Amino acid sequence: MDIGTILETAILSSDPKARQDAEAQLEIAAKDHFVPYLGMLTTALGDEQQKTEVRMLAGIAIKNQLTAKNVKTKIAQAERWISIDQDAKNQIKQTALTSLLSPDDRVANSAAQLVAAIADIELARNEWPELMVVLVENTKEDKAVNVKRASLLAIGYICETADPSNSGVVAQANGILTAIVQGARAAEPSIVVRQTAINALVNSLEFIRDNFEREGERNYIMQVVCEATQAPDAKLQASAFGALARIMSMYYPYMRLYMEKALYGLTVQGMKNPNEDIACMAVEFWSTVCEEEIEIAIQQSEVYSEEDVVDRENFQFAKYAINEVLPTLLELLTRQSEDIEDEDWNVAMAAASCLQLFAENTGSAVVNLTLQFVEANLQQEDWRKREAAVMAFGSILDGPDHGTLAHVIGQALPPMLALMNDSVLQVKDTVAWCLGRIADSVIEGINTTTHLPGIMTALLLGLQDHPKVLTNCCWTLINLTEQLGQEGPYAQTTPISPYYNAVLQALLRASDRADNEHSSRTSAYEALGTLVACSAGDTLNLVTELSLVIVERLETTLVMQTQLVGMDDRTNLEELQISLLSVLTNIIRRVSPSDRNSSDRLMTLLLNMLQQKLPNSLIEEDIFIAIGAVAGAAQENFDVYLAAFIPYLMKALEDPDSPTCNTAVGLVADLAVALGPKIEPNCDMFMNIFLTNLQNTSVRRDVKVSILSCFGDIASAIGSYFEKYMAIVMQVLVQASSLRKESDSPYDMIDYIHQLREAIIDAYAGIVQGMRDKPDALLPYVQSIFGFLSLVHTNQSMIRTESVVRSIIGIIGDIADIYKNGEVKQYYKDDWITDLIRKARQDRTFSAGLKETAKWAREQQKMQLAL
Repeated sequence: MDIGTILETAILSSDPKARQDAEAQLEIAAKDHFVPYLGMLTTALGDEQQKTEVRMLAGIAIKNQLTAKNVKTKIAQAERWISIDQDAKNQIKQTALTSLLSPDDRVANSAAQLVAAIADIELARNEWPELMVVLVENTKEDKAVNVKRASLLAIGYICETADPSNSGVVAQANGILTAIVQGARAAEPSIVVRQTAINALVNSLEFIRDNFEREGERNYIMQVVCEATQAPDAKLQASAFGALARIMSMYYPYMRLYMEKALYGLTVQGMKNPNEDIACMAVEFWSTVCEEEIEIAIQQSEVYSEEDVVDRENFQFAKYAINEVLPTLLELLTRQSEDIEDEDWNVAMAAASCLQLFAENTGSAVVNLTLQFVEANLQQEDWRKREAAVMAFGSILDGPDHGTLAHVIGQALPPMLALMNDSVLQVKDTVAWCLGRIADSVIEGINTTTHLPGIMTALLLGLQDHPKVLTNCCWTLINLTEQLGQEGPYAQTTPISPYYNAVLQALLRASDRADNEHSSRTSAYEALGTLVACSAGDTLNLVTELSLVIVERLETTLVMQTQLVGMDDRTNLEELQISLLSVLTNIIRRVSPSDRNSSDRLMTLLLNMLQQKLPNSLIEEDIFIAIGAVAGAAQENFDVYLAAFIPYLMKALEDPDSPTCNTAVGLVADLAVALGPKIEPNCDMFMNIFLTNLQNTSVRRDVKVSILSCFGDIASAIGSYFEKYMAIVMQVLVQASSLRKESDSPYDMIDYIHQLREAIIDAYAGIVQGMRDKPDALLPYVQSIFGFLSLVHTNQSMIRTESVVRSIIGIIGDIADIYKNGEVKQYYKDDWITDLIRKARQDRTFSAGLKETAKWAREQQKMQLAL
């Protein structure tokens, strides 16, 4: 087997079949002759007589056998590497390090990736101790530029992929920092070496935490990076500003001195740089400052007790710099792209994003300077200034005092609406976006009598414009409808109602297009869905008429499905079907099918879509959601469709890796609520697959959370029939409730525990309701239920959530109502119950409905204590 020839064919052959055959040969060799295969690849990598492409592919091929994005695969590959003979591993490592010295940068790049892949496995095991010694040596002043560059690249890759919490990797921090600083300092003559070193520094910041906390080392790191912002190379300058942003993100508490001494001036100067990349990264620095200060402010606002401590002080860098930074940001808004189709990130976009963060961070401090800019530029002849003025106005609407903004909006709306007739597309697009921002953030600034008619006229005009303008007009309509029509389902009319007929017709025209340019068609359907969801009584006839159009369009897509030519057609059709299903679901929820014929037509359509869906289609989830809506409308009459639908549902439940599985679990809950006791004949089937999935360690967490919650819905639906599942379900719930967070638990684990506990509460609530008529069967588990609820009571973040408190209060009251002979009296003596009920009754953030429930629960508690 000539590995060089095969690799060359795989990467360079113009014959697709030859490439495919070569790739197949490599895959077979990797699978059946792993160690010899690695040996041949290693030989090819180190052979200077081979073509560059062959050596590159050899290095990448070895790397791909050592690491993968999939966690399970990566672990298996690491274990396989560990099991290889030490001599074979040493040969591969030596070849990788030797190839790192290659004068051919492409070969060296491949070798750097391979070195990092091996290091990711071995450093964590305290192996390959000589690696960092070699890499540091390679970065010394007397080494060739290509050697220094490739070694720093390898260090960057190592830091990018390695686990920063692993002590074996962190132990290499001194070597990592030494090599990086050697390469990044101003004395290094090679720009490419400094560039690579700065990039490696960004990746290493998590590993060198101990070094950064030492003042002397920190000062030197900051000096090196600040000097790089003044380098003669634009790419290096941009990277250095990016490094400063990353440092600010990770080490904000240490930044006060450096802000005062250098960073204010350097970054403002950087923002004014005519080079787009440099200016963007300097703006990014101030965006990061604002993000950190917003996060600190949020943490401080969430301190409810002495135990909650925010260990970071807010230095308010943005507030102190606002008079220098804000005018610069505003001027940068005028550096837009000429081409509206150009969606590449540019400095004007970066400035707008940063301005939004400044507003959120500093509040009303941004208003005066921004309004001066708006007034000076809103009616300028230069379109860039007009567009920048509108962008500036829209960017400061989240943060400042709403009373101040509402007054200003009243003054700004007339000239802004006039710009919807502007001759320049960019201006109209930004006006449409700004109207959406006003509706989303400061709805009180829109007077429904004086302003709304003009806004709706402008939006109807915009729905006939360029797809980008259309998309933003749809977003504005969504925001207006959600804000002004949120009471629609409970009211006869809303301020939006008079415009429904014209808007629905305009949106139907906008959505009836073959393409989805700039997501315009999807946006039109999203707006239709929102109008349906918020429709008041006086518009329901229009929603009913809309349903006929949507169903007809969905039925047409099934015909179109037989005429697809390529992947683009398939993707376009699937996007259309998903949009239509979303609108249909909202229609069903808002205007329940009034007769069997309507339900039959809907279910026939949805079942046909399931049957005819394309392989690997993502649409199944949306079909399930629509079927859940039909079930909710049909209630117990949905049972006539179960025989035809259950096979599709079970297939999804039995595939926990599918993205549809979690939706399928939720659909079982919907069916239980809709069908009530009629779901019982199917429950053995559901419960068996649920318990199997819970025991499977590879099943996603979100699926398990949904299953636990679904237990409650099933129990509530089938009542005493749930008794046969009680023992195993309660065992599962008790086991799940024992999961605790540790002091070093990552955020995703803490979030999972939070979700898990909410699901357990849901399960207990449903079980208590369902087993009301079987009190003897429930009684053995009451102690476990109260023990878990008392644990939740100690979690301050959970008992600040109304839905959690409502469920717990409901369980407390329901159990008391079931046992009226003193069987559970002892649990109602606990202080936590009194405390929680008092909180529910007194907390001003909780609804009147919860307070009524708490009052009832208090009466139940008193009744128990009196027994």
